Amino acid sequence: MENRRLSLLYNLQNLYNSSDVGSVDYQLSRYLIDNYQQIGNLNIFDVAEENHVSRATVRRFCQHLGYDNFKELKKHFSEFDEGFESYKTFYCKDDFLFKLREQLKLMFTELEDRLSNRELTQIVNNIHHSDEVIIVASSTIANSIRVFQQTMAIFGKRISIVASQNKLSQFSGELDSNCLILVFSISGALAETLQDDLFSSGATTFLFTNSRNPLFNVTFDRVYHLTSMDNQNNKDIIYYTYGITYVLDSIICEYSQLL
Repeated sequence: MENRRLSLLYNLQNLYNSSDVGSVDYQLSRYLIDNYQQIGNLNIFDVAEENHVSRATVRRFCQHLGYDNFKELKKHFSEFDEGFESYKTFYCKDDFLFKLREQLKLMFTELEDRLSNRELTQIVNNIHHSDEVIIVASSTIANSIRVFQQTMAIFGKRISIVASQNKLSQFSGELDSNCLILVFSISGALAETLQDDLFSSGATTFLFTNSRNPLFNVTFDRVYHLTSMDNQNNKDIIYYTYGITYVLDSIICEYSQLL
């Protein structure tokens, strides 16, 4: 199942950042960001009235975000209510920075051990020789991947980013044995949602995850577990926020040796 709630916040932020100040998209995206935790309790009448626009304008705005109407936007928001609590649990604790440093030391040490030079070389060679390279990941780590995408373009390799099942289907005509798909799914939820589509695509697929779902060994050509069985208590947020960046930077470093 796709985490549409995080996609909603990501798309709201994108629209807010890219819209002209004072425009309808700017005003409505700002309003929904300001009231993000209350979206489930809002109604289209109040949104329209408080922003001095029509309900039809609010509906068109929702369609810009990929929803048919405001009711569907609220429904998808309500389906994923774990976001706030998980971030609150992660950040709101005593001696946070000290504990974070300790967790990062452990994570980076383990990632260095688990992602060996041989494995990095294998990944980079596949990227280099593939006609089409697609990264599939949730919007949670999209910014990290965009930096990777830009850097790889500087090094002469075009990378596409897919953050939804619908977007992946748009590539269906280009997916074959000359295509490489890198899937970043820390919890495994995104990989589970897309594994049937990926398995039937004909592309080479690599998965980076903390999940030990045995079916992934059948679905994907290669599975890179970013943490050991003995270290499963690490919070996924650590890997989303810092671990993926470490993996991507390691790939860039190895790829730069080809130039």
